[in-house]
Amino acid sequence: MQEDFSLRGCYMLTAHDAKTGRLLKAWRLDNQLTAINRDIRTQMIMGTYAGAGDELTIKYFAFGDGSTPAAVTDTALENERPRKQVTPLTQPSANTVQSIVSLGSGEANFVIREIGVFCGPNATDAAGSGTLLSRVIVNVDKNSNIILNVVRSDICTI
Repeated sequence: MQEDFSLRGCYMLTAHDAKTGRLLKAWRLDNQLTAINRDIRTQMIMGTYAGAGDELTIKYFAFGDGSTPAAVTDTALENERPRKQVTPLTQPSANTVQSIVSLGSGEANFVIREIGVFCGPNATDAAGSGTLLSRVIVNVDKNSNIILNVVRSDICTI
């Protein structure tokens, strides 16, 4: 018997007209999970984990304009700009956790090239704080006419 385990994440982005709410564009992007996902889970199984238990709790989305491809070794965005706290995490199915954020018409008005999710007890609204859980490269020309909704899903299969 062979067992398969996988952990993956993806981002769903939707851009809406700020005045009418009309959907302008939608994207689905697979993200790059960082090494922290593997490292903490391995430590937990080995019984060597010394953390407080909330190192993987998602707290903030960060947006930037860096364009270097995402890598498992990433620990920060290339050029982080604003951050926004996630709305409460949801669990739409037994194997999926979703984190959600919405950027209103007055937020993050620049060409967004990278999005990251930050977690852990040290994650705050300060740039560079916390632990980078995942990163994705995008190309979203966000301006005051657009509301951008971001839903990130963590999916675990056994």
